[in-house]
Amino acid sequence: MKKLFLMFAALLIITGCGDSLFSGMENKNSSEATNFDVAKKLDNGDYNWILNNPDKANATDYSAAAMGAAGLDPVKLIQTLNDVAAGGSNNDLTAVLSSISIDTTKLDELQTAKDKLAEELAKNPTDPDLNLQLVMTSLTSTITAIALAGQEVANVNVTNGISDTEATSIANTVINNPQIDTDGDGVNDTAIATLVAEDVTNVVTALPNANLGTDSDLNQVLTQTSQGSGSINYDGTGSVTATDVSNYLTNVIGQ
Repeated sequence: MKKLFLMFAALLIITGCGDSLFSGMENKNSSEATNFDVAKKLDNGDYNWILNNPDKANATDYSAAAMGAAGLDPVKLIQTLNDVAAGGSNNDLTAVLSSISIDTTKLDELQTAKDKLAEELAKNPTDPDLNLQLVMTSLTSTITAIALAGQEVANVNVTNGISDTEATSIANTVINNPQIDTDGDGVNDTAIATLVAEDVTNVVTALPNANLGTDSDLNQVLTQTSQGSGSINYDGTGSVTATDVSNYLTNVIGQ
């Protein structure tokens, strides 16, 4: 459970300890003029308007909206983490997982967000804001993809979070590398390991340019989540496989 906590803690640190998840993101990607209405809609949580009007948002704002629509709620997460700490059971993060409502229908938009970020990074490959946003969006994509596999194949209700037991059930499904729908066309045509491998590659590639500092706690958390033995790439070698993802769910999240 600890590494899943660290993954979400990493997302939490970006939020600025309780402010809007997207505080500061409105002014990112200075090469594009961010529409004031888009920034206001981000603050108001009107993510679907932005997702339905992708040409009116820059890459960072669109990806922020995709993450929000997928179900991240940093304020509630902070409250839950405080409750866990107050209870003295820092290793029991079931309360954290149960507080996260995952909307798997937004996996399509998360892929679009990654594409938009990649387009901007092709022009500005070392931009720290774009790189950090790609890291966070890719992690959200992986979480959502795993939840989708659990929802469609293992019949897990991910709208109320994922428990330890449910994580193990999803692991038993993921090991068979099920196909999932990543583009919203209703066709399951992408193996989950293919998507997760892409996301992990994004994290590994973008993290050094995210300007977090190699010795920072956040950088170490993101590195340990995406690389090496015990990470999502569980055996620490080669590309991520379905077995890696399954072992991660069973041995890290499921404990």
